Amino acid sequence: MCTETAYTLRCEHVVTRTMYCSEAPAPSRSSSKPRRTCNRVIRNAVPWPPPPEFGAQAAMCPLGEQCPFEARGGCWNCCWCGKEWNEQGRCSCVMIIDGQQYRCEHICCETCEAATET
Repeated sequence: MCTETAYTLRCEHVVTRTMYCSEAPAPSRSSSKPRRTCNRVIRNAVPWPPPPEFGAQAAMCPLGEQCPFEARGGCWNCCWCGKEWNEQGRCSCVMIIDGQQYRCEHICCETCEAATET
């Protein structure tokens, strides 16, 4: 059986790694399409942070500096709610309005600014 593992990165992007089994069709030399898995593929989802046995293989965003979170050095200020010094890709602000808790959960975007010392 083939195995597809989707890793959620610290920035909230997702990277998928595929391990192909002997039953998976061979890649086509005439096509630029990616290799297909077998019919009995197992799919796993690994949230951030990954377990220690995964090591650093799932740590870096493949978008590099094109990723807003990575471009801001991993610390950013949310453009939606104003929370400063977020250290993951999703805003961790919890707001209390009329006695109810609301989570911002905005994902770092081009409008968010890098967190800096003032």
